[in-house]
Amino acid sequence: MISLFFLGFLLLSVLWDLYYSMHWSKDLSVSLNFLQNYVYTGEQAQMTERIENRKRLMLPVLEVAFHVDRRLSFHDSENTNVSDFVYKRDIFALLGRQRVTRKLTLDCTQRGYYRISESYLASFSMLHTKRYSAACPADTELYVYAARTDVSDILVACERLMGNLQCAKRLYEDPFAFASIREYTSADPMNTINWKASARTGGLMVNTFESTLTESVMLYLDVEDRGILKYDLLVEESVSVAASLAQRLIARGMEVGLCVNAGCRGNAEDRDASGNAPRTVRLAPAGGKRHLDAIEQLLAKCKSDENTVPFADLLGELRDDAQARRRPDSFSEPQDTMLIFISKNIARSQAAIEAFVGKDRQAVLVVPYMRNEPCELRVPDNIRPIKREVERS
Repeated sequence: MISLFFLGFLLLSVLWDLYYSMHWSKDLSVSLNFLQNYVYTGEQAQMTERIENRKRLMLPVLEVAFHVDRRLSFHDSENTNVSDFVYKRDIFALLGRQRVTRKLTLDCTQRGYYRISESYLASFSMLHTKRYSAACPADTELYVYAARTDVSDILVACERLMGNLQCAKRLYEDPFAFASIREYTSADPMNTINWKASARTGGLMVNTFESTLTESVMLYLDVEDRGILKYDLLVEESVSVAASLAQRLIARGMEVGLCVNAGCRGNAEDRDASGNAPRTVRLAPAGGKRHLDAIEQLLAKCKSDENTVPFADLLGELRDDAQARRRPDSFSEPQDTMLIFISKNIARSQAAIEAFVGKDRQAVLVVPYMRNEPCELRVPDNIRPIKREVERS
């Protein structure tokens, strides 16, 4: 009798395991989503982990595992392992037709672009003698923007430089950009008279227009770090300065462009036709929230490595392309564009910066350097140097 009981139990276990192996993953879904599109370095981000079992079959044990870049860390380190990635593994027990949602908090201590593209599911047979696994696609991403830093000293230098450019702006007017109405003077042409306003006021009034030259800024960012000793703090300070300047200047209604001597390390959209990430990225000056987002995302993705183009070589190529127009996507900044260079490698890049600026234009040069290390700057009068001291961590 006992032997028949055990035989029936084993037969039932085999049949149950066979049925379970065929149906455990059906109508089972896992959804991973970051709740924010972006956060700033030093802030926290939240993500949801939702598991839904849409069938009647219960799942006594279900493991859900995924991994993220190790530069992100979970606020709750339970069920996490850190090696080349941060591996997260959670265990659930699901009844039939049940949904479970869990919220996770991550500490975003480093700038970057983070994406989760897949999760992994695992369950076990009734006696835990067999393990069943399956992969579940995911598609969620998070940008960790560069930390904000105080750029008031740079903005003061920019305002002085823009003050010099304002004189040239008043020489040209755009007939399609109306500004205001004022009284007529003998120097005004007849076609600028506003006859309706003149009839209301009883005196001649003329239309005034905005300048054809727009206030624009071009940021040239150097993130090269090729030496034996790495200066990650200086690279991050350079990126933070560029991001903070872009945000402050665009908020003032100015157009901002960006050129970086490092490519994007992100998704497939950032790669060329051959599948390689571009070695440099350049955005033409523009304004608005959407353009600021593009700059922030580019700065979040850019990363210095052994393939980073030397800043001096990049400026030399841009200067040659602007002169020869050999590239279809090349462009040269208008004369009223303010040039801002951010480079910690001033010993190797200063000559190229001076040649790029020339003698007829003005520029601002920002040089981050480590505290207690020498930083001597001797530049022409048309380049305004600003030194940024960085504390050692």
